[in-house]
Amino acid sequence: MGEQPAIRRTRWSLWKAGSIGLLVSAAVLLLEVGGGDGFELADDAHTASAATIGNLAGRVLSVPFLFVLIAVVRNLFNRRKPASEVSSVRGALTFGVLLVLIFGALTIYGEVFFSRAEIIGGEARKAFIADSQQACMRKQHSVSQSISDAQIERYCTCTSEHVAEKTTYRQLGAEPDAGMLAELRQNVEAAANACR
Repeated sequence: MGEQPAIRRTRWSLWKAGSIGLLVSAAVLLLEVGGGDGFELADDAHTASAATIGNLAGRVLSVPFLFVLIAVVRNLFNRRKPASEVSSVRGALTFGVLLVLIFGALTIYGEVFFSRAEIIGGEARKAFIADSQQACMRKQHSVSQSISDAQIERYCTCTSEHVAEKTTYRQLGAEPDAGMLAELRQNVEAAANACR
């Protein structure tokens, strides 16, 4: 019997590997949101500053980068014919569309997350209290020389928790206007009186 010719398989497509990595990243982000830990994602997407976009890009693109790296290493050790130009273009388009869809979904998620009129809870509440407490402690240390650190911390924790009980997701994500600042000032004064 004649010898069978060796089957020449194509190299792994880097674009396809990247697209698979994007799908894995999207699944991880969905699990994070489904598990109730989506505040940081929503906050980054809603804020849309250079730092937060960079953070989101790092989270979304780290897995595709790993998949592409694996494909490059595999292709280096397997001398096979390269993928066709048509499949490379199709792979690049698929990767681009997936990337746009993921960032679009994150943007929509951030907008929806911070459009709710309900009182903040979970990770949003914890982050709000931590940030408010730090700001309060800095202010109290600068104006109150005769009060101990423990008293300041107790007071700031109390006021931060009271303000959080009246803060909605919409207020947390909105640009402050005169009306919102007046309402916040009222909430802070009521909390300060309750915590004295």
